[in-house]
Amino acid sequence: MRLSLSENTNIQELRNFAEWLLKIGDGLAGDTTDGESIVHIPSDILVKNSETALDDLIDFVYPDMLSNLSVENYFKDRAILAPTLDCVTDVNNKMTAELPGQERAYLSSDSMCTKEENMEFELDAFSPEILINGINCLGLPPHKLVLKVSAPVMLLWNIDQTNGL
Repeated sequence: MRLSLSENTNIQELRNFAEWLLKIGDGLAGDTTDGESIVHIPSDILVKNSETALDDLIDFVYPDMLSNLSVENYFKDRAILAPTLDCVTDVNNKMTAELPGQERAYLSSDSMCTKEENMEFELDAFSPEILINGINCLGLPPHKLVLKVSAPVMLLWNIDQTNGL
């Protein structure tokens, strides 16, 4: 991977690449035209536009994934950065589909506790779609979370520190 250090790593090239990534993240890279920027991506890191682009990207970042599922740092040492949560969902769904085993879906709670005096109003005003089913935002899991045995899961909060979660 381009950001890994080895004996043959050119430190200046690595530093330039890191600065370029930071400029992109800060919105400073590229030529600004009418509020939009055109960023030129080096050809050696460009995923060619094809029908298998996502498969090619996953294979590049996670080579031989199925035989490395039990390797402790395999997933910790790699990442695919995505511009939107929809792209993250596509990558996660694609990678989960490649894992062996049967999928299991977990649904979020989509009801609310209501007081009796406001029950009819609250039930009409806050349907399940409004509460969470249609929300896809940072920090919340999707309404339907599909997992398989051996699928890596990243916890964003310390849920139960005494048990290692």
